[in-house]
Amino acid sequence: MVYDGEAVLTCNNDEFKVTKGSLVYYRPGDSRKGYTFPDNLMKCYTIDFLYTLPYFNGDSWELRNAELPFSSINKIEDKFLFSHLLDLFSKFTRTWLFEKHNRVIKGRSIFSEILSLLLQRNFENDFNYDSIRKVEKVISYMTDHFTDKLTLNDLSLAINISPSYLENIFKNVTGKSPISYLIDIRIRKSKDLLKDGHTVSDVSYLVGFNDIFYFSKCFKKYVGVSPSQYKSINISSME
Repeated sequence: MVYDGEAVLTCNNDEFKVTKGSLVYYRPGDSRKGYTFPDNLMKCYTIDFLYTLPYFNGDSWELRNAELPFSSINKIEDKFLFSHLLDLFSKFTRTWLFEKHNRVIKGRSIFSEILSLLLQRNFENDFNYDSIRKVEKVISYMTDHFTDKLTLNDLSLAINISPSYLENIFKNVTGKSPISYLIDIRIRKSKDLLKDGHTVSDVSYLVGFNDIFYFSKCFKKYVGVSPSQYKSINISSME
């Protein structure tokens, strides 16, 4: 990924000019060459990788090479996506060069995130990393403050956007409204607390519900049984 300067690159006799934000992908077997300019040297991060798919042929596992759906040259126009990719490439480079323990595992994890973002960008027509970044911040805020009496307005204030805009981008990214997602978090936490033996009324308060009856209604809708039934089933299974 080019982060500064410019160059002229060739891939299989096709010539491209690359500048800041250009993403270059050479497949195995591609012929390649290029040159940069002394007064504007190209600066970039590079990763050499082999992408394979495990396949069981009936007797043993085999690895099959798979072609990623990327063109030779791509331009990252979304400045927020570019900034995040730049951070990931930089993090990968530091990990690969300087980490002493679990370097391969950590490197693969970072590289998987890079691929995931690029595939999302390719296949989701309305992909907008700025929106995703905002939604991630809201989800992080929910996770840290789910015990508070949060409203849509509180969530939008946390990242300084309007409630209507938050509701729109949140549903586009997650498929759910912010409040529905918040209830998901609270219900997941309440299941853990019920398994630990807390009373239904205590759990309702601890996970941020104002009303025990509303908590019970939401819990049954999401889980399929009432909180007291869920607690009874799980305590019985541990005896």
